[in-house]
Amino acid sequence: MFYLSSIFSTIGVLLGIAFFTLVERKIMSLMHYRKGPNKVLIMGLLQPITDATKLFTKENSKLQPLKIFMFVGAPLLGMFLMMMCWLWYESVFSSMNNKLKIFSILAIMSLSVFVFLMTSWGSNSKYSIIGGYRAISQIISYEVCFMIFLFILFYLMNSYSIMKLKLMQENMWFCFLSIPLFFCWMMMCMAESNRTPFDLAEGESEIVSGFNIEYGGGLFALIFIMEYGMIMFLSFVSNLFFLGLSLSLLKTFLVCFMFIWVRCCFPRLRYDKLMHLCWKTYLPCSLSVLMLSSTMFFL
Repeated sequence: MFYLSSIFSTIGVLLGIAFFTLVERKIMSLMHYRKGPNKVLIMGLLQPITDATKLFTKENSKLQPLKIFMFVGAPLLGMFLMMMCWLWYESVFSSMNNKLKIFSILAIMSLSVFVFLMTSWGSNSKYSIIGGYRAISQIISYEVCFMIFLFILFYLMNSYSIMKLKLMQENMWFCFLSIPLFFCWMMMCMAESNRTPFDLAEGESEIVSGFNIEYGGGLFALIFIMEYGMIMFLSFVSNLFFLGLSLSLLKTFLVCFMFIWVRCCFPRLRYDKLMHLCWKTYLPCSLSVLMLSSTMFFL
């Protein structure tokens, strides 16, 4: 049963990523008054398949034997970590009945730092190293606030169970308890997934595409599949913790639409303002709310 659910989850996630890229290009074309993909089959439905075929059949660059392990292994590690996040989420088909499953997911997400470290260092390029510095410092900074916000919810629930989280949101979603907290969470998700306006790890105007500048073909495809898979997973987690599990597919799509909407409407932040927002705004705010929620047990 576990192997079948794992296979179906993997196929579903990969197909979802493929057509999420098509939906993003369609929405962005509508917002920018362009046509978007409309040539391949009907309304460009096979555009993701043709893009994947083109990328995976392109020639890869050749590097020194010392660097080739990190250069090739980093995208594969990123794909593995992204799929492990999806395989560990709690559902009726999951055979992993660990009560502390959310900590396993957080630990897997924290390992994504090594993906950026290996891609930037293994590329043997100063531009990729600069992009790797940005990506690693940004992700480590926002993961601190990211996890503190989750602990706030655990304190309020007095449990780590995801199913109890579902039951507590049957009458009212958690996003209505504190709307500013929900928007802070969404901005941290965008920073965690390197999305606009926090895509400083891939600032083309400053660092020539960042940590993945030397990648092309199939390895580059694995990198952006990992990124889009984490965007979908963070949208699912946002739906789980703040919007309940009823109509989860529709609400997850609406959160994904919010990622695309923000990308179309807002410019990229400056890097010092990005780090200032984390350490001088989100971190004090999250720590103060965590202390307030923890004192409820002593009243």
